[in-house]
Amino acid sequence: MATASAYSCFFILFLALLLLQVQVHARRRSCFSAIFSFGDSLQDTGNFAQAFFNTTVSRSPWGNTYFHRPTGRFSDGRLIIDFIAERVGLPLVQPYLAGGDFSKGANFAFAGATALSPNELGRFGVDTTGCLSKNTLRAQINWFEQLLQSNPSFQDPNFLESSLFMVGEIGGNDYNAALHQDLPYHKLIRIVPRVIHAISSTITRLIGMGAKTLVVPGNLPIGCIPAWLWQYRRDDPSDYDGNGCLLWLNRFSEYHNVRLTAQLSRLARTYPNVTIAYADYFGAGMRMFSDQSRFGISEPFAACCGGNGHCCRDPEKYASWEGFHPTEATYKAIYEGCPRRHGVWCRYKLFRLLRSAGHAATAPDERPRLRSLSKHMDATPPRIRIVAC
Repeated sequence: MATASAYSCFFILFLALLLLQVQVHARRRSCFSAIFSFGDSLQDTGNFAQAFFNTTVSRSPWGNTYFHRPTGRFSDGRLIIDFIAERVGLPLVQPYLAGGDFSKGANFAFAGATALSPNELGRFGVDTTGCLSKNTLRAQINWFEQLLQSNPSFQDPNFLESSLFMVGEIGGNDYNAALHQDLPYHKLIRIVPRVIHAISSTITRLIGMGAKTLVVPGNLPIGCIPAWLWQYRRDDPSDYDGNGCLLWLNRFSEYHNVRLTAQLSRLARTYPNVTIAYADYFGAGMRMFSDQSRFGISEPFAACCGGNGHCCRDPEKYASWEGFHPTEATYKAIYEGCPRRHGVWCRYKLFRLLRSAGHAATAPDERPRLRSLSKHMDATPPRIRIVAC
């Protein structure tokens, strides 16, 4: 009996130690307490679907590649935010409007969201009636404030300091709305500084609430999006780069990104104890289009799902899901293609940090590049055709 009892105690102790090892491993793997995400359809994990039932994204084949069911994501599978959550050892970030336990984070991103309010866009001549979501970046931050006030544990400074904040991608819909309405190009350019200001103000506001680690993605290479390529197709080969993307649209994306990184550098100097990282979606996306076979992409400019409701059987070979939003394969390529030689989080080199070792990075003077891009912007672009929201 004593021997059996000893074996029993030893077995219980062994299980307890094994469980402890699993718990320690899990804690080590999760270097952030939570993830809080803001943005548009590139980040939305289900808020739009929660607000508007029985929409396209709520039906198959959306989500079939990974989840085998629609989840409200504007793709066939995972988004970049999902890959990040998996890598840092946290659950996939659930949409705020779905409710539930947000102790590991919440996603406030909403498809169609803009950086600017409808009134602000209206001052630039952009009509936002019935086209864009009213859940702007500012509205999403208000949701976040409500969440903090709903639970005292969320107000713990240690919790917020150890959380990861994803601010964007945002601003793309501001430009899409303007392009949709054939806004003159010289007016389109004027929206960029206001969009950057809105993003910067949001970052400042989050830092004031206690955020210490923020990732801010730039704009995608929109000149490679099939919907834009079709609408703005040109006969002159010089309008395209070597990959087949429209140069003027990509230069516009670069203009936004250069203005954004310049402002992030200023914020990094203002807040030396905060880690601000720029996620180079443009550079990672262009690396994929320049080396498609490496990422298994054989259909870079065709949509997997057409307007007739029929979808391809191998979305992993397509860069675009429905002509506008990326496939999971593209999101994964961008995620894996982000620069890895700067900064290490949780033993994982992810994005270009604008702060390193407690000191604000000395960013190169962006003015020459801005002037160079501005010269391209001054050129008269192809006539903009109206596209549906």
